[in-house]
Amino acid sequence: MRRDESQIFDMILDGHPSRFVLGPLACLDLGRFVPHPPPVYIMDEAVAELHPRWVEQIQEGCDSYRHDTLAVRGGEKAKTLARLAEVYDWLGARKVSRDGTIVAVGGGTVLDLAGMAAATWRRGVNFVAIPTTLLAMVDSAIGGKTALNAAGLKNPVGVFHPAAGILADCGFLATLTRSAWRDGLAEMIKTAAIGDPRLFASLHHWRARLAESIGSGSPDEPIPGILGAFPWQQMIGQTAAVKAHIVNRDFRENGLRRTLNLGHTLGHALEAWSMETDRPLSHGQAVSVGMAVVFRIAAERGTCPVATAVQVIEILEACGLPVTHSSPGADSLERLLAGDKKQSARGDLRWVLPERIGKMDINGRVAIAEITKWLD
Repeated sequence: MRRDESQIFDMILDGHPSRFVLGPLACLDLGRFVPHPPPVYIMDEAVAELHPRWVEQIQEGCDSYRHDTLAVRGGEKAKTLARLAEVYDWLGARKVSRDGTIVAVGGGTVLDLAGMAAATWRRGVNFVAIPTTLLAMVDSAIGGKTALNAAGLKNPVGVFHPAAGILADCGFLATLTRSAWRDGLAEMIKTAAIGDPRLFASLHHWRARLAESIGSGSPDEPIPGILGAFPWQQMIGQTAAVKAHIVNRDFRENGLRRTLNLGHTLGHALEAWSMETDRPLSHGQAVSVGMAVVFRIAAERGTCPVATAVQVIEILEACGLPVTHSSPGADSLERLLAGDKKQSARGDLRWVLPERIGKMDINGRVAIAEITKWLD
């Protein structure tokens, strides 16, 4: 694949077409996904500040006259019902109609906020996502899930609302901080473990280079020359292909799609708990700990090779991601897990437990004692 060659994955999600386009000029296809311009934009304010000329070109290419844009600050604080109400006020002031389009430009939290607005404004309007972080490109932009945090829990309020277009350009990644790269790599490692043994083997092979460029150094600074250090477009394409294949087959998460929750059951609980501490976990950090714990549990049970669990932990550590964390305590952990969105009315929480790279058990059971053993 040439550097300038776009990758396209078509999905039919709940009867609605959704197209993922990855390439250096992918965002200039925006007009194809906006049947009645002009759209309105909900944009991460950091993206607007760091990439003003490119954002302007994208908007001009869709509609040259009007670019109504709401700039919001990314991060988990964007994913609240109060912030959603502010977005509704803004949409109302601009008289966005039922045939309008909301374009989200930013990372996963901004896409979640904008996606919730698109799903519920006028009972649902057209939605286009322009992911600007690695995490959003390989995971949160694909598949039509959108959710907000509430009641002290991670993502309990949400809907399915697929984006008509997901337009990804690796150029946005040049300004990512090291911590944002780590968060995205957590989801890339997860997806490779679920469905792409070749990508997983590549990540393990590159672990020394990953440790040197991403795993060490200040988490709050960009990484000079990072776009040329690895074949990112190919790796993002491989990861996106796995997720697109899964959600295309199981949009409503009745079976296969549950594999994508690998590491997330414990991860979401730790992420929610840590928000009340002085050292909150990012989404990628929480998922990393969740993955490390379930691989250790599966290896100890003998249902997953120990060598596989070791490889997963080696890659996570090489990327500067945590593989253990202090425990909230058995009672708190049980309460947090009870609030998981995957919990059934019978109180039956199903875990994703690895059997090998490329094969997951989606009906696993895990005891609190097993989790606390591998935390701390």
